[in-house]
Amino acid sequence: MPSYGAPPQGGMQQPGMLPPQGTPPTYGYQQAAASAPGTLDVGQALSYGWERFRSNPGPWMGVIACGLVIYLGFVLVVQLTDPTTLLPVLLIFLAVLAAVWLLQAAMVRGALYETDGYKPHFGSYFRFVNAGNVLITALLAFLLTVIGAALCLVPGLIAGILCMFSLHFVVDQNEGPFEAIKSSATLVVTNIWPVLLLALSVLFVTFVGVLLCGLGLLVAGPVAVMAVTYAYRTLTGGTVSPL
Repeated sequence: MPSYGAPPQGGMQQPGMLPPQGTPPTYGYQQAAASAPGTLDVGQALSYGWERFRSNPGPWMGVIACGLVIYLGFVLVVQLTDPTTLLPVLLIFLAVLAAVWLLQAAMVRGALYETDGYKPHFGSYFRFVNAGNVLITALLAFLLTVIGAALCLVPGLIAGILCMFSLHFVVDQNEGPFEAIKSSATLVVTNIWPVLLLALSVLFVTFVGVLLCGLGLLVAGPVAVMAVTYAYRTLTGGTVSPL
């Protein structure tokens, strides 16, 4: 189913401490967390995502609405330009992909704030540490998934699941693209069964959102992202603010 350059200024947080309410936490230093990796409860992850969304729906719907704007912009550009050669089509496609990937990273950033116990406002979602790393990581994950799907559907699905936490490692710990994909794959392989169940559950929630005339994605999208982020923080021993 996310401001550039150096990490934001500010000292390293005390292990186990949450930032004051109303102050966005500092990212890129989650390794300092004192808690040990936990066991993932998929039902709890989905419940956590729903409760967090329910308590702060406005900004999340605003971010999802940005996705609608991206889609409408794509349709408008295609209608106005009516591209007939490969190059314009490719450029438009890449531009849309880049916008979608940045939007995904924005949702990851918002979900990380939520697990820290901070209710982000709309602008907080777009405070990336390094947009370049976000785009390169998303591109690599996309290529791995497409190549795997071209060989056979199953390798593509495997690649997608192995990369499902890659943007979290980029946004939360400021890892580089290759390091983030490696960290994500290691985390998935180490916890393969609960992560696989989580992936299937998230796909089901998203599918239900699509069935509801697409409007269900206004809820399903944020809940899915926060459930995955809850899983990431739980499995890495990061901060998970109680409900």
